[in-house]
Amino acid sequence: METEIEAFRRYLTELERSENTIDTYIWAVRIFFRQYQEISRENLLDFKKRQLEQWKPKTAHNRVVALNQFCMFLGHAEYCVKGIRIHQSTSVENVISITEYRRLLAGLKGDGNERGYWLISFLAHTGARVSEFVRLSRNGLTAGYCEMWTKGKVRRIYIPQSLIRRSREYFQRYFQETDTDLLFVNRYGGALNNRSVAASIRSWAKKYGIRKEVAHPHAFRHLFAIEFLKKNSNIALLADLMGHSSVSTTSVYLKLSMEEQMRQFNEASDW
Repeated sequence: METEIEAFRRYLTELERSENTIDTYIWAVRIFFRQYQEISRENLLDFKKRQLEQWKPKTAHNRVVALNQFCMFLGHAEYCVKGIRIHQSTSVENVISITEYRRLLAGLKGDGNERGYWLISFLAHTGARVSEFVRLSRNGLTAGYCEMWTKGKVRRIYIPQSLIRRSREYFQRYFQETDTDLLFVNRYGGALNNRSVAASIRSWAKKYGIRKEVAHPHAFRHLFAIEFLKKNSNIALLADLMGHSSVSTTSVYLKLSMEEQMRQFNEASDW
């Protein structure tokens, strides 16, 4: 089956799926074949049931989608099963607060971790997905933006001029020491990957007392959106800046957090 899995990877690449999506799909297929000897509708139905029992609906749904895609690739559309209905969130959860964000930066700065300080700053002030963040290039510091192919389209990620000015001295020293076109690289001078960025954030969060549930790259994308709307209520602009295909996706940032919903509900219900 390993041959088919690698062919599936090439197929997804030709479809221009993102690196993160490809890794997720391949991982799901490997999980399936650890439990089943062959692919069939019966086994897919059982796999779906097991995933729902063991994981959150979104995770289960993503794995079912991956297996359905694999069946289509093999030419067995008849094996595909129905997707899992996911309740549309009415609030944004696991967002790092501005206080926690500043505490994290202060800790990194206090320890002399300039690279970590600017890595977190660029994550929070660009709103980039981690898969996009690891591809930010140095010419963005001149142009004020980086362009890249992601999710089937060219995406422009802006870099605030204030951030460029504040980080100029660091990058002038950094680029003298490093022969790279990327803004951030790993310890060996190679490209960062999603997992290494996430691991660094978890490590820093633990060190500086940041909540575990917000210690992930996407938390800073949420923070960017929330802080942007405090100063500019143009939801259509924010949707474009975040690369959302629909304003309805971005509108979740206009809604209250679950904690705030509960607080207001309890106050209003106390009669």
